[in-house]
Order: sequence, then structure tokens, then C-alpha cells
Amino acid sequence: KEAIEIVCGMWESEYFEYHSPRFDFPRRMVTPKPVQDPHPPAWMAATSQGSSAVAGQLGLGLLSFAIMQPLQKMAEHIRDYRAAIKNPKPVTRRVNNRVAAYTLVHCADTFAQCEENGIWDSVWWWYKNLAEFTLQWEFPHFSQEEKDQIFPLLRKHAEGDLDVKVFHEADMIIVGDPDQCLEKMIRYAELGVDQLICYSQFGSLPHEAIMRSIELCGTKLIPELERRSIEVDQKIVAKA
Repeated sequence: KEAIEIVCGMWESEYFEYHSPRFDFPRRMVTPKPVQDPHPPAWMAATSQGSSAVAGQLGLGLLSFAIMQPLQKMAEHIRDYRAAIKNPKPVTRRVNNRVAAYTLVHCADTFAQCEENGIWDSVWWWYKNLAEFTLQWEFPHFSQEEKDQIFPLLRKHAEGDLDVKVFHEADMIIVGDPDQCLEKMIRYAELGVDQLICYSQFGSLPHEAIMRSIELCGTKLIPELERRSIEVDQKIVAKA
């Protein structure tokens, strides 16, 4: 909560300072900062029901990670968030009542082409690297039991007891031909997701396959979503 107040304070004040038992920030000019008023909407990443409700209570947008949990579990988090956001106690001047979901997206002309592009190895690369980075830098003090609870598929994969296709079968990722991807995206919308953050460049996917996926999203998926009156925010974020 304090961190959010600090960031928004930096956005809105030419000079900013903050002092508390946890933070001691001397008076400074912080740049760059947005010029719009009110400030941009603030979001809170949440992967548990408790934190989802907190995001709603604070008047923040909910940023969820579909690949980290079954969709039904994410739907429960969204319901908790929607209930909490009805009567928020905002920590910023702008209430953001939207839900965004982040997941891996790879669209090809056929499902077989997705597999030929190396989608399964690339999905596992993403999950493994996220897990290793998170556990090493954010939770190094956790016990092995606690680590297994956060990333349960790591141990299963090490023991040879995991088929990476489980991500696809549970709709935790969006992979397939345009019709398959559209069906999955519509399901996300039906669960209450307002904004889908599509991560397209991951693992060992060839550049040409990534570009084709983006092209299919733009020519096949976005027009169909718009036709169905599902709001689409067309932005491409390039990784340096």
C-alpha cells in the first residue's frame, strides 16, 4: 500500500518526499512523470484470493497471471475482486476497476504448425526460467516445501511426471490455430477478463513464427473479437 502511494505521489508532485518506519525518501524531483490528470491507472499483481480482494479494496486494477493457475481458480479471484471493488477505499485519486490477465499466446495457421515451431519447449522454458528467477531472488529463504507450493510443476517435470501440454489443455495459455485461439480468448472474456496481455516472444520460437502469430492476431482474432463487441486495446510492446 505504501509503495503504491509513493509511486503515485512521485507521479503527481514536482518534488516528492516520504518518511515512514519502512521508507525514508528525501525530497527529490523524480523524472520522468506522466502529464495526464488524473494520473494513469494503477494495477496490483495478485495470484491469490486474498491479494485479489486487497486489490479491489484499494481501488486498484487486478493483474492476474493465467499461466500460474487453473482458469477456474482465476475466475474465483476475479469474483472476489469484483465484490471488493464495489466499495473501495482508494489509495490513489483514480479508481481502476479493470481485470487484466497475462498469458502466453502463439497463433499459427494450424495446430501442427504451432508444434513444429517448438511451442512446448518454449512454454516450458518460460515457466522454468520464471520459477528459477523468482525462487532465487525473491524467495531464497523459503523451504523446499514452500517452493514446491509456489511452482508445483518444477518437481513434477524433474521427476518426469509432467506433460507440458497441460498448460494448453487447461486453457492456461492460448495456443493453436485462429479458431482455437479465438475460442480461448472468448472464454477469458466470459470469466470477467477486461484486458488480455499477450506475451508472444518467448523460448525458442522462430522470429518468423512470432511475426506470423502477431499477424494472425491482427487480421483474424482482433476483428472477430470486435465483431462480437469484445473491447480490444491494440498495442504492441516490443522487447529490447
